Amino acid sequence: MKRSRVCDNCGKKATVSVQDGYPFPEMGIPVILSGIEVVECTHCGESTPIIPCVNALMRVLAAAVVRSGHGKLRGEEIRFLRKYVGKSAVDFSRLLNIDHTHLSKIENNHTEIGDSLDRFVRLLVTAMSPELNPQTQELIEEFPNMDDSYISELLPREISVPEMACAA
Repeated sequence: MKRSRVCDNCGKKATVSVQDGYPFPEMGIPVILSGIEVVECTHCGESTPIIPCVNALMRVLAAAVVRSGHGKLRGEEIRFLRKYVGKSAVDFSRLLNIDHTHLSKIENNHTEIGDSLDRFVRLLVTAMSPELNPQTQELIEEFPNMDDSYISELLPREISVPEMACAA
């Protein structure tokens, strides 16, 4: 059953429906949300997802990126993780012991990340995030099985919104 709500864009009545396969590029990396409520306005054409707990979405996505063994981290993923832990490029590059221009080249996919730096980024982000910290040991145990190839295409991650725990 569809319900209605006021459109945030034009202030007119809009329809709210639950959707699967909703692309959400606002995270900075390709994300597809399933089971998400979306406000669709026929008056202005605006389509806006209702994200009940953005912090939980960020945490789930950060955990998925850190734990992915699909290949080395891509620039967009590193930038997302850096922002997730609240670090500027300069501060994050200092923690990684690399020049901030080198980090910029990695984040913009002009330079491929090395194997050791890839693992260090994953470990550092896990250690810096209180929500991800309990997964540190599991991540370390996965290191030998991680794929060290560089995947040119950044694949979207699908996240089921109803299954997210909204605790900060």
